[in-house]
Amino acid sequence: MLEDGLVDEVRQLRNRYRLAPGMPSMRAVGYRQVWQYLEGEISETELRSQAVAATRQLAKRQLTWLRSFRELEPAERLAHAFS
Repeated sequence: MLEDGLVDEVRQLRNRYRLAPGMPSMRAVGYRQVWQYLEGEISETELRSQAVAATRQLAKRQLTWLRSFRELEPAERLAHAFS
């Protein structure tokens, strides 16, 4: 996401709209860390590591949520059924 221009995107959004770090849109994974970077609160290295950590945490929460649906079959088993 950083390689795809997230920092420039957030910078442009901040210039175009009246945004604040507490807004739901700016609390999304990646956006929160970029905001902190643009404010000078964290370095580029910290931005990268914190964004990766936040993405992993989100993925783990999503997997936990998906496991709560007992009636769902993992996509890997479904893929074998159609092969």
